[in-house]
Amino acid sequence: MQPRFPRRPPTWFRARSRAARLGGLVAAFLAASAWAGDAPAPGPVWPEPDGTLILARPFGRSEISLRLSRRVAGAVDTLTWDGVTFLADTEPGDALQARAEVGTGTGCRRASEAGTPQDATGEPAARRLRTLRAGRSWAETETRMAWDGPSDPADEPPSDCPTGAAATAVPAVILHKRIALGLPGLGNAVEVQTRFDLAEPAAALRLEPLAATVPAEFSTAWRFDPASGAIAPLDPGPGARPDPVILATPEGSHALAVWAPGPPEQEPAGPRPGFAVEAEPGASRLSCRFRVANAAAGSHDFACYALVGALADVRAALRSLTAPP
Repeated sequence: MQPRFPRRPPTWFRARSRAARLGGLVAAFLAASAWAGDAPAPGPVWPEPDGTLILARPFGRSEISLRLSRRVAGAVDTLTWDGVTFLADTEPGDALQARAEVGTGTGCRRASEAGTPQDATGEPAARRLRTLRAGRSWAETETRMAWDGPSDPADEPPSDCPTGAAATAVPAVILHKRIALGLPGLGNAVEVQTRFDLAEPAAALRLEPLAATVPAEFSTAWRFDPASGAIAPLDPGPGARPDPVILATPEGSHALAVWAPGPPEQEPAGPRPGFAVEAEPGASRLSCRFRVANAAAGSHDFACYALVGALADVRAALRSLTAPP
C-alpha cells in the first residue's frame, strides 16, 4: 500500500497557531509573549541537562535516532541508524536544518536555522529558538533564523548570493518547523514540514526545508528515476536537479536520500522541488530546495523528507513515495 503523506503542511501550522493564540499551548504562548515584549525570552525547557532532545523510532535491525540541540537553535545535530552517524557535525552549519536565500544580487542575504560561526546578528543560537514541543518521535519548533555573514566561496555551495553579502538591518525570517519520524508504511522516513514567515516581499526566494552535511564515508552518489524506479550513478556538482538524490556508502549498507512532493493538483504552477548533492571538503551537502519568484510577505510552506537505511531500503521508500496514486 502506498503511504499517505501531506502534500503541503499548512493545516498543521494553522491549527498550532490558532491553539497558541487561544492559549491552548501555554508554554508556546508565554515564550512568544516574552519575545514580543521588552523582557528577554526565557527560552524553551530542554529534557536533557546538556540542552538536547532525542527522538527515536525502530526501523529494521536498529532504530533511527535524531538529536535536536540547543547549540544549533533546535536543529538536528545528530542522526544515527545501525551504529552509523549520518551527519558530519563538525560545526553548526553541518546540522540537518533549514536554510534560505532572500533577494538577488547585492541585496541577497543568506539565513540558516542553526547559524554559522560568522552569524551576522551575533545572537546566540539558544536565544533564537522561541518554542519547543515534542513527543517520542516528533518535535515542533519556532526559530528566528540567523543571517549568515561573509564567507569563503570555497566553503559554500553555489548560490544566488554574491560572496561577502552580509545582513544589515534586515527583517528576521521566522521558521516554524515540525520534524517527525516515520510515515504509515515507511518507518525510515524523516518528515520535515516548514513554514518560513517573511516580514517583507522578496524579488526571489530560495528555500531549503531540509539540508544536511553528510560524512565522507557516504562517497557514492545516486540519482533516482521516478518513472522506472531505477537508480544510476551521479557525479556531485553545483545546482539542483528534478530527480531525488541519494548518498550511500560504497557497499550500500547505509544511505540517505532527500525527496519532496511536487505542487498540489489545485496549484499546478506552484514551485517544484529540486534536489542537490554537492561536494565539500571531507563531506557532501545534501538538500531539498524550492524557488519562489516575486515572493510575497507572509508564510511560505513546504515539506521535505529524508529517507534513512540501507541503499535498498531507501530505494524502496522512494519507489513507494513516487508510485502513481
